[in-house]
Amino acid sequence: MIKKNQLALIFLTVVTMLAVWYIRTPLDKDTDDDDLVSGIIEETGRLPEILAMREAIRAERSIVAMGFDAVLADENATLASKELALQEKKALSALTEKEVLLEQKVINIGYRDAFVHSTSAGLEILVISDEESAALANEIIQLAFLSFDTDSIVVDFKTADQIKNSG
Repeated sequence: MIKKNQLALIFLTVVTMLAVWYIRTPLDKDTDDDDLVSGIIEETGRLPEILAMREAIRAERSIVAMGFDAVLADENATLASKELALQEKKALSALTEKEVLLEQKVINIGYRDAFVHSTSAGLEILVISDEESAALANEIIQLAFLSFDTDSIVVDFKTADQIKNSG
């Protein structure tokens, strides 16, 4: 049991921390979401259309993960189904991580932007570049084979203007 003095000190500490946090936060919060997104794009150099595609995949997978969380939280679910849900959730998280890492590898090679999406049909890689060639595609495919266990890899080259005009 916590003594009254200890409880009062804990409460006073929390109130003090909140007061300091409140004082240190900027008062003018005029920045809207467009400014934030444009700041992220300027920092990363990524196209907003590609970021939107990645966010859509992330949102879709988040819904699937919530389904797995529901199985894990269900007290009537069997241990086997909970174990399967946990494994599937970890696999989904690992898949997203591998996609993002491959995107970064492709960008680090020197391309402007990239989008990687793994489906049941295989791996789809969209590369934003002004050049396209079989040698460049082969280099990206070799990177993909190092990260993904799939037989079907499709590399599609598009320019930034083509991406902007398609959205």
